[in-house]
Amino acid sequence: MNRRNAFILGLVLLLGAASSAGAEYVRPSRIVMLWDFIQRTADNRNPGKRITHNGINVLSPTWFSIKNRNGTVSSLADKGYVRWAHDNGIKVWAIFENRSDRDLTFWILSNNARRKGIIDRITGYVREYGLDGINIDFEAMSPETGRYFEQFITELYQALKPLGIVLSVDIPLPARDMREICDIGIIARNSDYIILMGYDQHHSASETIGPVAAIGWVRQGIKEALQYFSRDRLILGIPFYTRIWIENRKGSAVTTSSELKGMKETYERFKKNSRIWDRDRATEQIYAEYSEGTKTYKVWLEDEHSISLKLDAVNDYDLAGISAWRSGWEWNETWDMIYAYFK
Repeated sequence: MNRRNAFILGLVLLLGAASSAGAEYVRPSRIVMLWDFIQRTADNRNPGKRITHNGINVLSPTWFSIKNRNGTVSSLADKGYVRWAHDNGIKVWAIFENRSDRDLTFWILSNNARRKGIIDRITGYVREYGLDGINIDFEAMSPETGRYFEQFITELYQALKPLGIVLSVDIPLPARDMREICDIGIIARNSDYIILMGYDQHHSASETIGPVAAIGWVRQGIKEALQYFSRDRLILGIPFYTRIWIENRKGSAVTTSSELKGMKETYERFKKNSRIWDRDRATEQIYAEYSEGTKTYKVWLEDEHSISLKLDAVNDYDLAGISAWRSGWEWNETWDMIYAYFK
């Protein structure tokens, strides 16, 4: 019997004690989090968003973002969503993000008053909606913003800690990319969890095509991250998506583009059309391709096997848990496997 099957047999996920406002945060045995993609307030009340999957103990809805230079915050938050989650034993760590706007992020964070205004808004939302945590997802920051980001995280942590609110911070894989922007030791000391975004190995701007998250790349990224972060505070972000690469040949010229798609949709599309469908042992993902006219479509597909190897890595390195991007892109059976994995 292989190690994964041995894990699956008889394992039960132990949901840990959770925080309440004003109480000290108690760490659960394993974080199993799903980033819940919310595009409009009505999404919060969509019955499809009110389905509990086996094992999830944290939901992170995409609710808050910096909107403009006045410090206005865009909010998609919903009290009913939080009540439903709590009724089902699920904590809510809402995302607060910067829309990947480098200039706006610098403008807000580099000024003491504007930075304090954002922190006051966050703590206000925590109280208003009864949140259990905040997940900071600031991407595409310039190096000039780094020291102000350090101040922001430090000050936010100091504001949230007395309330018993969890602060998690997303960083890219490899972690050394973040070191070029800020002192990640400061970020580690002033947060409860670091979420290592274990995907986008190849992205839309990559010079070559390839997988979103090959297992060797993920494992190496974990090893590097453990040089800076405690394993009991490190959560591995895993992808429920893939990138379909499109090579368009016109004469001797070939142009390349890509599109992001979920696991289920991509599987069904390529299973129907592909002339090549093989397990790529270098990445441990399914490699598939097919052609239509002048275009060839290629993919390295995440499936149960490749996801299970990422879960193996979480267990092997004894990390704090996982967070998956994003809701709706996975097979329902994926959660049954995740549930069985952790104890």
